[in-house]
Amino acid sequence: MLAGLVIVLSLAGLYIAGYFTLVYYGAIEADAKLVPSFCRLERGTCQTILQTRFARVFGVPNSLLGIGFYAVVLIIVSTGFASGAALSSLVIASWLAVALGVFLVYALFFILKIPCPLCIAGHSINLSIAVLLSFLFWKT
Repeated sequence: MLAGLVIVLSLAGLYIAGYFTLVYYGAIEADAKLVPSFCRLERGTCQTILQTRFARVFGVPNSLLGIGFYAVVLIIVSTGFASGAALSSLVIASWLAVALGVFLVYALFFILKIPCPLCIAGHSINLSIAVLLSFLFWKT
């Protein structure tokens, strides 16, 4: 059951990260109809966020890192390799993503002052994945 929730959350995170990556590289417009209207970003808002220093870690777009993270989580959890060293590595990586997310949420609200429902959704997904992976780890 926990693994299933991790897979669903990872797919949602992968979708959001893919959307942001496509917008970041200009492959689609920020207001593309790939996401529900209540989450859709306005061109100016999304482009403002994606053009700040907070949108990259070591020069790599956060969303691209997210795609890699979610893909690894999906592969490890869905193939049944979620045990031992692989699972402990995922737990560490997921909590590092949460720590970065705390800083990024702070930046959104107090530095950039731009509400971003998809950003908050992504960070909430990361926190949920970290908690669920931790439970999986303690359970094994």
